[in-house]
Amino acid sequence: MTPDDDGRRYAAFFHELDAWTEYWDIYHPETHGHFYRGGAGERGLLTLFVPGPAGPPPIFEAWKRRALGLDPGGDFSRLAAEEPVASAALELDDLVCRAVRSHFGDPAEASVRADYLRAIYGCATDTLPAATERAARVPPGDPRQRTAGRHTIEGDMMWFVWALEVETARAAAGPGRDERRHLHALALAGVATGTAASFAKGGHRRTRSEYRDNVATRQLLQDRGMRWAQDVEAAAAEVHELFQIREWGRTLRRSP
Repeated sequence: MTPDDDGRRYAAFFHELDAWTEYWDIYHPETHGHFYRGGAGERGLLTLFVPGPAGPPPIFEAWKRRALGLDPGGDFSRLAAEEPVASAALELDDLVCRAVRSHFGDPAEASVRADYLRAIYGCATDTLPAATERAARVPPGDPRQRTAGRHTIEGDMMWFVWALEVETARAAAGPGRDERRHLHALALAGVATGTAASFAKGGHRRTRSEYRDNVATRQLLQDRGMRWAQDVEAAAAEVHELFQIREWGRTLRRSP
């Protein structure tokens, strides 16, 4: 398989996720924005996690406090178990987990983990093949037109919202239901490596000082990501530290 083949496979994964979320009106109008911000009477699951006109949702604020080490009372765990947040997180988790298994395979396998992390790096550095078909379907004047032709994540907070959703799903599932441990560890490892690669390339947010936009960083993130992808708690901790660096310019612990 050639690098071009890999790039098309990786782009297909992100295309599928985006088809159910941001571009639902083009690819899945029957959902009425259910997996995104809603529409036509549908509230949309994402409104429970992402700040909107009414301000930041409680679970979003609780995750930020948790990531910053400011949640000694466990507000995040409590809110994650409450409805409708718990059901929304589990439904979004189902969507992402199905897509990961469909496009990559079983994350219990090292080769699958490595493949997924390469895909995340391509997304984070905006080096995946162009989404020309999608760009052609977004009408002129649509605010999504500027980014419709690319498979990347521009809003830096959306990386952390991804982590929020994964951590909420884990908390909502409760103890004794950890059958997705490998998937969740890989997803959080992807967030950790993705934010680092994106911030290092764009220079728009702070990340670890050793990260640069170069081949050495790409290999470093792949190596670290492979370790985090086998330990869900370590992966979550790294995401939290990267959020601390984004917010404060420093972390509460030493580098990994």
